Amino acid sequence: MKILGIMSGSSLDGIDLALCEFKETENGLKWKIIKGTTVEYSEEWKQKLKLLPSISGRELTLADYDLGYLFGKVSKSFLADEKIDFIASHGHTVFHEPENKMTLQIGNGSAIASSSGVSTIYDFRSMDIGFGGQGAPVVPIADRDLFPEYNALVNIGGISNISIKKGETMIAYDISPANQLLNFLALKKGLEYDKNGNIASSGKLDKDLLNKFVSYDYFKQDFPKSLDNNFIRNNFIPILEKYTAKLEDKMATSVELIASTLAAELTNHLKNTVDKRVLLTGGGAKNTFLVNRIKALAKGFEIIVPDDLIIDFKEALMIAYMGYLRINKKENVLSSVTGALKDSIGGAVCVV
Repeated sequence: MKILGIMSGSSLDGIDLALCEFKETENGLKWKIIKGTTVEYSEEWKQKLKLLPSISGRELTLADYDLGYLFGKVSKSFLADEKIDFIASHGHTVFHEPENKMTLQIGNGSAIASSSGVSTIYDFRSMDIGFGGQGAPVVPIADRDLFPEYNALVNIGGISNISIKKGETMIAYDISPANQLLNFLALKKGLEYDKNGNIASSGKLDKDLLNKFVSYDYFKQDFPKSLDNNFIRNNFIPILEKYTAKLEDKMATSVELIASTLAAELTNHLKNTVDKRVLLTGGGAKNTFLVNRIKALAKGFEIIVPDDLIIDFKEALMIAYMGYLRINKKENVLSSVTGALKDSIGGAVCVV
């Protein structure tokens, strides 16, 4: 089965598309990423996505459909004449409030299906939230099934999150704000992001700022837990705005927040584990300074950065796999991760 996975992350890097193939064999499931690409958002779309939480209901509905048609258009262009079975789209998160039994990812599934000509699976989080779960993270089942050789898998995008194997059980949760902080600061210098962590590496750690970050109750909570983009915008970004340190020092301290909280979680869960290999993916895996800080703080762990195809498109691969499970009527969201009453089969299907 060939499925196109689509992911739009909180860092607004663009639309990640990964064409994936899944095949059941006598030796288990075989998979591969056939090809992938990232379609950058226009400046108009970037501004629109940033403002979504504060716009009217009508504007939000229009954005839902417009983004769906955009997803469908870029999918059709990316696929060209390639015949596939399904598109699986995570959508772009606007609201995520599991405490209020609510989550919203826009990028209307019917709009994707009608504009691409391919049946589309979407809305992977709502069923889990209906069962009392966090609705996040949704990808650990793919971490378990597609990367069984690792006990810990970390993705550093707009938010840093981790999947950990505990025997036969998976646990997973969001660790900290990540590229949302770094990209916010990079924009102050007219840059989309801090390439290789060059700005951060020229700064110094500000312990007072770091203490302000880690004073949030979120870092003391046990899992299951998840971070909302709006929470980061409303709580962490204002700290950076108001704090008087040099931008380079703010950047270095933000890197330290990401690296130190990750190192603490690895040590907490896996200090007695023999195999200490950790797979690191997402945009943060290309930030040399950040990776070096993680390696320095996560003592005893082997931080493995894979090839660019996995770094860039692992999350889109995960969504494609969730779609594969949904079509085969297999559970694709784990209650051990989300805290829901039961494992569930998430995803609505629009058939062309």
